[in-house]
Amino acid sequence: MTLDFDGLYRFHGHRCPMSTMGARLAGAAMEALGVGKGDQFLIQADYGIRNCALDGIQFVTGCTLGNGNISCSESGRPLLVLGMRDGSRKAVVSVSAAALARLAAHKDTKAGLLKEREVSGLARAKDIDGIIERDFLALVGWVQDVPDGELLEITVFGRER
Repeated sequence: MTLDFDGLYRFHGHRCPMSTMGARLAGAAMEALGVGKGDQFLIQADYGIRNCALDGIQFVTGCTLGNGNISCSESGRPLLVLGMRDGSRKAVVSVSAAALARLAAHKDTKAGLLKEREVSGLARAKDIDGIIERDFLALVGWVQDVPDGELLEITVFGRER
């Protein structure tokens, strides 16, 4: 499935690794179920964390709070369950352990840079801001481009349509 990341970022308001992740999760789940955005009223989605990934999921699937076919279980896990409303099939897509480790390492690096920024002079603070921005955009690009097999774990349950 080809994902419209530029459209996603306009919808979401900025480039973001988690909105990108949500789009990747949703795209993989839809592909696994053999559905498209036009099937939005045949499917329902649940995601485990109230974060930016929800916007990526909404953008790709068409599932929204307004049409009542998306929910957030608040399980604390980056896991999307996308199922057919008739209960015939569902795809469970989660972020791989390796990808979670990369996201956590990015967060730790950023925290260290922000701590350093607090005590540095203005010139170093500007350098640090540049490093943070570069690393952030690199992470967004990685989430966009990394193969599904390295980013996601996908399981499908149920019978074929």
